[in-house]
Amino acid sequence: MLNLHNNRMKGYILVIDDDKEICELVSLFLKLEGYNIFTAGTGLEGLSVFREKCPDLVILDIGLPDVSGQQICRLIRSESSAPVIILSAKDSVSDKVICLDYGADDYITKPFENIELLARIHAIERRTEKYRERPEESAVSLFSFHHLKIDAVKRQVTSGDNKIALTPKEFELLFYLSKNAGKTLPRDKITEDLWGNDTLYRWSRSLDVHIQNLRQKIEINPKNPEIIKTVSGIGYKVKE
Repeated sequence: MLNLHNNRMKGYILVIDDDKEICELVSLFLKLEGYNIFTAGTGLEGLSVFREKCPDLVILDIGLPDVSGQQICRLIRSESSAPVIILSAKDSVSDKVICLDYGADDYITKPFENIELLARIHAIERRTEKYRERPEESAVSLFSFHHLKIDAVKRQVTSGDNKIALTPKEFELLFYLSKNAGKTLPRDKITEDLWGNDTLYRWSRSLDVHIQNLRQKIEINPKNPEIIKTVSGIGYKVKE
């Protein structure tokens, strides 16, 4: 997890972008904010650095010269739950949906201001901290939810002996749903409770994408879900 204490060195961030100027400016800015920075100019180089350094967060350009950023995002997500912020010159809803499908946690359109990027990083830090229960704050840090075991401290989910790989947002969503089991939850309430005013999540399709991805991982039959039911025109009902 990224370090939230301003008086200490913060987390490790990997910037993958073939635009050297962007890499240099973003790196300098984030270093001044106390982060440790790695950079890479191609997708394959970025993947190699990611596997070697295990950064806490990745800033990833879509338009890489060798492999698409979307594919790199998908590979990173298959190996790690580290948050990924996508950089792109494209601003269409379809592009955002594809990136979310591949496991991205946020999406920033170029050109952007460094202060916006920093705000997005801080938002990810706050969301991660919000859903990380500490033993001293809760008597229950390991609990059952249907056939799943949720470890709120380690942020791990298992089914039997199998660990289920969830993205940070998927874990936040599952944690939220488990705490609201038995309730019908409107889309707007879920979005507001989990992501506040984050512009990426103001359009409803984003939440639906995360629900769909979560169903693929936790439902016995994702095509006929039993845990997360859709309530037409309202949102979702979570089975107790």
